[in-house]
This record gives sequence, structure tokens and C-alpha cells, in this order.
Amino acid sequence: MSSLHSPWQTYVPRIRRAHRHWLTDTGSLTQKLKEHSLNFAVERRGQYHSPVPLTESQAIHMPLTRQVWQRDVVLLCNGTPVVYAHTVTPLETVSRDWPFFKRLGNKALGVALFANPLIHRAPFEFTRLCARDELYQSAQKALHSHGITLPRHIWARRCVFHNIRQADSRMMVTEIMLPAIYDLQRISR
Repeated sequence: MSSLHSPWQTYVPRIRRAHRHWLTDTGSLTQKLKEHSLNFAVERRGQYHSPVPLTESQAIHMPLTRQVWQRDVVLLCNGTPVVYAHTVTPLETVSRDWPFFKRLGNKALGVALFANPLIHRAPFEFTRLCARDELYQSAQKALHSHGITLPRHIWARRCVFHNIRQADSRMMVTEIMLPAIYDLQRISR
């Protein structure tokens, strides 16, 4: 998923202070969404292998000739899409490094990643996607069935996860924050 029009950067972008925590919180986004929702759900939009896209090949150190296992989901709070998530991992190591990945179905990836102390996350990168970016277009396509049209720009973050038992393991997770996420309020239980 290329974002050649919107380069990734390591510094925190200029975003409203009230919205910044959605991009910068280092805990589980899945858990955070559950804390802001009475009904959290994962809608799998696709899971398949494909050639590694240019900007992702650099980020996970893979030659463009290699294949990745890709998963795209929409995360919903109270029936409303709030995040479009895109994950890639090398096809040849997915069974060894991430045995649960192919069996997730409509379950959240974050639950599996944060439950395992052997999985570590690298620092975030951020970007503001525009309509020319492939990731933006994929998110818009996935949201079509929900009747949602994205604004001109949307914030996204990505990071690489590593399984410390395998020196070359890597899984990159990209999370696109959809406009409705900024309206969520923490629910006291």
C-alpha cells in the first residue's frame, strides 16, 4: 500500500491536542477502542498474499520481488467504523513467526500481539494520507458499504512488530484513524 504522496515520518504530526492520543498512545488500540465502546467489532475486508508494495518493502526490509500475507479490517465501535487497519508480514515466515495470523477471521490482531510478552513493537511512524494514496483508496473502498466518504486528508500511523524468538520476524500494522474515532468518549463501567 503505497503512500508516496504522503511520506511517513517519525515525529508526532500537528494534530489537534484532543485527537493526538489516538495516534500516539503506545498501548493496544484494540483495548482503547473497547474502553470507548459498548460494542466493539472487527470486520475483515480481505486476507490474501500479494507482492510487497514499495513503501512497505522499505519499512519491513523486503525486496520488491517477495510476497507478503496481507490482512485488511475495519474496526467498529457501536456499529460505526473508526479505524481501517492494514497488516503485512512476509509470506514465507508467517506460519513460523505468527502462527495465529491466518486464523484470526473477525478477531482483533491487537489481542494476540499484546498478549504475548515475546512480541515487541518498534516506534510509530505517522502520515496524513490524501486521496491519491493507495491506503486512502483502500480504506475508502472498504467503507463504501457503510456509506462513508472520507475527508480530503486522514491521519494514519504504522509500526513494525517483532517476535524476539526469531531474529528476522516482522509484521507491519498500519492504522488509519477514521473521522468517527475523534467523537468517541471513554465509557465508565
